[in-house]
Amino acid sequence: MTYQELKPSKKLAHIIDSYWFFSSEDNLENEKVLPDGCMDIIFNFGSLTNTIAPNEIAVTGMMTTYSSKSFERNTELLGVRFKTGMFSEISSFPLFEIKDATTEASIVIPEFNIETMERLKEQASITQRLKLIEKLLLKIITSKNTSNDNLIPSVIKFIQNSSASTPIEKIAKHHCISLRQLERKFKYQVGVTAKEFERIARFQKTKKLIRTEINSSLLDIALYAGYFDHSHLSNEFKRLSGESPSEFR
Repeated sequence: MTYQELKPSKKLAHIIDSYWFFSSEDNLENEKVLPDGCMDIIFNFGSLTNTIAPNEIAVTGMMTTYSSKSFERNTELLGVRFKTGMFSEISSFPLFEIKDATTEASIVIPEFNIETMERLKEQASITQRLKLIEKLLLKIITSKNTSNDNLIPSVIKFIQNSSASTPIEKIAKHHCISLRQLERKFKYQVGVTAKEFERIARFQKTKKLIRTEINSSLLDIALYAGYFDHSHLSNEFKRLSGESPSEFR
């Protein structure tokens, strides 16, 4: 099994977190994928029976819980992972409609169709394929001019940088917008509600703390991260990852 991540060019670094490549010569069953607050475009150059990308080009919506994926022999996937909220820069599709789902990319981004996949297959290397993907993404951004205001990116950054849980009502007040307006904009542009994203972001931050703060108890970490108690922490981790917090140590 091979997994590799590559950084995007400077022109797309504001919307793309990374490119990734995954391949395996063996069958893999029940590989767990955890919610990370990102959306991906996945190009499948191998078997179409892979549950992570059942189409040649697929879009994965925002995940709010873990899922188990299976990969057939001779898997070859190339992915574009977008930063939270940045997928809307290339698509006006209502992203909440594909929450916790995988769909054919052309439904969400018409430019990523059969012809695009055929052109990608003609490229001799991953580098050449990525150059073609970047060229198409830049063309979409320029032609659609779908740039959003700074409200949602600011809210996302606020949530990601908060050391503990902050009520969405306070976040809305901080950004001088009503809670109803914030939730509507956030859900459309990000694909989940602000509350759902806050839970995912807190899970990701806490998971990192559990692995790095080895001298701190799980209760101390739970309280620091904004959980009510150890039980609250355990229930959230079970819902989001299917595992207990201690299994991340």
